[in-house]
Amino acid sequence: MRSLLILSLLLILISYSCSKEPQNSSPILGFELLTELNGHWIGSNQTPFGDFDWFTFDFRPISSSHTHSIYEGATKSNIINSVFVADFEGKQQIMARNGGWLNSIYRATYFVLDQARINNNSSYYRLVDAVGGAKRAYIEFEFKNDKLFFKAYKDNSGSLDEPVIHMSFEGTNENPSFAQNAIDLFNFPQEVSEVNLNDKFIDLVDPDSALFLDESLDPFPKSDHGYVSDLEIILTRGLNASNKRMLFFISTEPLISPDGNVNIHNINTKVIRTIDIFPTEETYLTTYLHPDNYYLTVFVDNDENAIPSSGDIANISQSITIQPETKIQSEIIIDYTIP
Repeated sequence: MRSLLILSLLLILISYSCSKEPQNSSPILGFELLTELNGHWIGSNQTPFGDFDWFTFDFRPISSSHTHSIYEGATKSNIINSVFVADFEGKQQIMARNGGWLNSIYRATYFVLDQARINNNSSYYRLVDAVGGAKRAYIEFEFKNDKLFFKAYKDNSGSLDEPVIHMSFEGTNENPSFAQNAIDLFNFPQEVSEVNLNDKFIDLVDPDSALFLDESLDPFPKSDHGYVSDLEIILTRGLNASNKRMLFFISTEPLISPDGNVNIHNINTKVIRTIDIFPTEETYLTTYLHPDNYYLTVFVDNDENAIPSSGDIANISQSITIQPETKIQSEIIIDYTIP
């Protein structure tokens, strides 16, 4: 009886201990990352190109197993972060596509998830270069105390003995609701493969990395991404905005009202993209835009404080609706002086 009692107590303790840890109901390692990433993350970012006190990632599903975000700095200068289920190495795995355009140079690197640690208070995911592994490059997503810590490490020599930080973002999910319509539409996430990447990383420009420098050779190019759209803005500059650098903000709420008031709260919490417009540009094409209702604001930043403010030449924020998989044009007239 004594031994049976001890055995019963041990079984109860083991059962209790196991129940305290979140259970992974998916056979796909790290499948929970797809859910945790969704939302409008705002925070700070340290990069080789400078430190940014305000930075954002707007992750939303674009299929039943694919969430996507893009940072867009200027023409042919963006950072794509895409996480999805893929067929790779003969099984379904969580993978990522990171890249885009940098000063008109195309690059796209593919990563595969190799670590996932989940408990009640935090979670950690690591994705490594799909060819070179962690010695070549890796990405970390850590969720802790309602914050996202998103870091990237790389080493072009392929000998990452000591981590070389390439990006370090820390932010909070200010607007999880931005992703909700797409979550509902796709019943996201589902255990279906978005793309087959088996045997796609051959004849590489770098034999130690799943890196592509030619979009025509990319196994999962922009043309294969559904649901997202393109928007081309036609810039009509007033005299005070002629031949000047401007900033283009896309937001879910207006930044400049018809009476000229600037809404600082909306600037801090509702902007999804901040884009440089060069002095000679008469049009601008923004890509990978999630379907939604937006406001478009363009301004000459005369006081160089990176937000529309008194004395800047701008437009009254104008609304636009983006439907899935479309390319539309919108004219913006920049001739209003903010009082």
